[in-house]
Amino acid sequence: MGTIKDIAQKAEVSISTVSLVLNNKGYVGEETRKKVQQAIQDMNYKPSRSARKLATGKTGNIGFIIWEGHFYDVEMFYSQIFLGMEYAARKTDSYVILTTVKEEFDPKKEVPRFLKYNDVDGVALAGRVPHTLVEYLDRQRIPIVLIDYAIPGKNYNCIQIDNYHGAYQAVDHLAKTGKKRIGFVGGTYFHPSIKERYRGYRDALEANNLIGNGMPEEYTFVENVETSPLIGEKGISVLLDRNTDLDAVFCCNDPTAMGAMKEIQKRKIKIPDEIAIVGFDDIPTSGFCMPRLTTVSVPKLALGKEAFNLLNEVIDQPSEPPQVRTIGTFLVKRESA
Repeated sequence: MGTIKDIAQKAEVSISTVSLVLNNKGYVGEETRKKVQQAIQDMNYKPSRSARKLATGKTGNIGFIIWEGHFYDVEMFYSQIFLGMEYAARKTDSYVILTTVKEEFDPKKEVPRFLKYNDVDGVALAGRVPHTLVEYLDRQRIPIVLIDYAIPGKNYNCIQIDNYHGAYQAVDHLAKTGKKRIGFVGGTYFHPSIKERYRGYRDALEANNLIGNGMPEEYTFVENVETSPLIGEKGISVLLDRNTDLDAVFCCNDPTAMGAMKEIQKRKIKIPDEIAIVGFDDIPTSGFCMPRLTTVSVPKLALGKEAFNLLNEVIDQPSEPPQVRTIGTFLVKRESA
């Protein structure tokens, strides 16, 4: 494999012309461009990433940051988003670099290595992340995109899920199948996505004339802790002890729904005949539990691809106003409802 100088000699052009062709910049005549491209192909030339950075001012790397709690508890969701970004990155010969941060982020002590050494052109932040980290990136003028999250009162580039309509469709489905006492179980209630899912739950109840007689207040269990199967077990246990007529439950996500399902089955209650259950996210294991979980599917790969595309637009056009893009959802009907 030759060098850029070898390419120039073979194509009988200057090194600067080869650089223009490699970086697709400036004007190069079509005949000259073809000569250079043929020389590159003949010599199997691959530009180094350090050379690319010198020529373009870009590393070709994208950072992907996730809070440690998300990574351990719901990694089946966010790993799919990461994979979607990776698929999109391959088309541009870019790299996506993953790291995690602690909930109490201190920029004086815990800056991710790829930020410390200026090794990324922009950063995607997935799910709930420390606001101090977002503020740090903003001060450093590093292009960012928030995925499945928003910060109240702030205007950032975001890729969001249509949480409201997904939840509405799920609860409407339960009501249309004859369920009257539909509960809600969730954690991380301060997360914008969970709040939107609860809003969809309430509005679907109201649209089906199910508000009243303690609905939905007495049939709601939420805690401001990270969602998990444990929250599902605890939440459904509280609702069952409080309301013997509970006949369905909508859970804020699939891990929570699976925890609720475990507790329901432990009590020898039949799913879905006595209590139907619906989750949200459609993580891979939701189609393999018993019974298989009815859930709201989020196109996670599409979420990652769209985040990558938006972030690259922000990198190339940093002065453009922030955008919010929404990815739609759809209900997957299985045996649990």
